[in-house]
Amino acid sequence: MKRSRAYLSAILLMLKASFAFSGMALSVKFASHTLPSSEIVFFRSFIGLGLLLALMSAKKVSVFGRKDRRPIMILRGVTGFAALVLHFYTIAHLPLGMAVLLNYMGPIFAAVFAAIWLKEKPGGFLYLMTLVSFGGVWLLVRGSENLLTEALAKNPGLVYLNIGLGILSAVFIGLVYILIRAIRQKESPLTVIFYFTAVSSLGSLGLLTFGFKWPNPEEWLYLAGVGVGSFYGQLWMTISLRRAPASLVSPFSYAMPLLSFLYGMIFFGEKLTAASVAGILLIVFSGSLISWVGTLKKEPGAGIKPVS
Repeated sequence: MKRSRAYLSAILLMLKASFAFSGMALSVKFASHTLPSSEIVFFRSFIGLGLLLALMSAKKVSVFGRKDRRPIMILRGVTGFAALVLHFYTIAHLPLGMAVLLNYMGPIFAAVFAAIWLKEKPGGFLYLMTLVSFGGVWLLVRGSENLLTEALAKNPGLVYLNIGLGILSAVFIGLVYILIRAIRQKESPLTVIFYFTAVSSLGSLGLLTFGFKWPNPEEWLYLAGVGVGSFYGQLWMTISLRRAPASLVSPFSYAMPLLSFLYGMIFFGEKLTAASVAGILLIVFSGSLISWVGTLKKEPGAGIKPVS
């Protein structure tokens, strides 16, 4: 495959992954109207695990991987599971687009963690983009107050706690980035994803103590959308990042939060204000620029986006 065709294919795959992930988020939002978010995490994990094991069997990929890499892959699974739980919770309790975009602040925290633990020199650029990103969050929250009016009137503290949990999900995503960088060339991406889905499946069993409701046919449809959307999103994203530099395809992953805002407007009447649009643009701009600059350094895979 010629380089230009491979790069075009990679961009299209990243866009397909964004559609799949946005479909997953929309399915989570619909399912959360009647099902506990902990139960949605449970079914997402087990559906994804079944599909992944079938694919790994067909491709004869090692399930457990190298013994010396297992501790770090388990840790990646734990941090990914924490991000997943927080992400699904915030989708259930915040406007759809806001919840998704807060999760996409992961590259910013990854760059901060790389400066702390990997001793990478961040320079003034990282500090500036971090400030720009949090300025975007401030504008997004201020511009979305019309969507949160009822919740703010009842319990403003809970609203801001939920926003904080959305940002915390991005913190865990940032940790996942760092862990993936440590194992990216030593294990199959499918093996790394297996540890995430396996840990999430086991962890989500404990979450069922917070409530379980046997799904009706409509809810099963939403849960299937969560599992299938997540599986194909991860698969297409992984293939995309293997065909082209992350600096080229990573910005296209931001189609996912933009699609989520569109779905919120169509299905839930989540209208955008000028302030919230400005906030969206600042977060997307800063996150994309940090990913792009990071992958231009001699650090292949630095811009990988392991979306939960």
